[in-house]
Amino acid sequence: MNAAGFIKTVHYKVNCELKNIERKNALSRKRDDILSYFRKHVPENKEIEEAVNYLKNSSLHTFCAPFREAYKWENINVLIDASNGLRYVMHQGKKLYFVRSFNDRTVKYCYNGLRTEQDPDSPHCYLSDSFTVKQDDVLLDVGSAEGIFALTHIDKLKHVVLFERDPQWVEALEATFAPWKEKVTIIRKYVSDCDDAENITIDSFLADKPYIPTFIKIDVEGAEKRVLNGMQKTIKLAELKMALCTYHQQKDFGEFSHYLSDIGFKWNASKGVMLFLNDLESVRAPYFRKGLIRASK
Repeated sequence: MNAAGFIKTVHYKVNCELKNIERKNALSRKRDDILSYFRKHVPENKEIEEAVNYLKNSSLHTFCAPFREAYKWENINVLIDASNGLRYVMHQGKKLYFVRSFNDRTVKYCYNGLRTEQDPDSPHCYLSDSFTVKQDDVLLDVGSAEGIFALTHIDKLKHVVLFERDPQWVEALEATFAPWKEKVTIIRKYVSDCDDAENITIDSFLADKPYIPTFIKIDVEGAEKRVLNGMQKTIKLAELKMALCTYHQQKDFGEFSHYLSDIGFKWNASKGVMLFLNDLESVRAPYFRKGLIRASK
């Protein structure tokens, strides 16, 4: 490495370390804010009370509960596929690929987060003992990213549609699902309530398809309402299950639960509560949110 390259590398590492320190300090301040709030306001239910009590002896985390302690990123083995240069991990005996820009450490952090959020006790877990992926289900994975949910159940599924706009993740998805490409469709658009060059509605997508979805997973960084608005025909299907995230915006759980009840769905909330820490400025009282709704007819 020449001098210019060395300086550039050092500059990058220093900036990363400074950002990490800044993030840790911001998380610490937010933890203090949350604990201060609940010293003045008695938690409204047992789930929030348990999360607050856990936080008293823990650093701030998306999941304020003991189950997260079982997952250690340091123990994850990252491999590189010589045929495409992509990093991957072995997930339940299958290769799960990550975007080209991820280094080993980032892959470990990411995969560890994925494992943690799908723990049976996690507020973000899509399934439960009574709400499962069944043999020959047709899955629409809306906001698939790395595709771990579909990969976990790929052998059961009759067909999978992965909706992912980010071209980096599309490359990783194509590598992950190459062994099952005959029953996997990747759509490079956002799922929304309109149809244009970058967006598609579920109703319009399904208009000319030979399959009928039986399971829809919706996890789209706060655009869940737009997805629901664009599936007014699909949501009337007689047999349909939905795992619908409700933690991106504070009001979503109340709105979505009432909406689903009104149109004939039976639903249950996932266990516990969680914090949405992607944007710390938006993390305000009452802080904790329900993670998702599991709905079926």
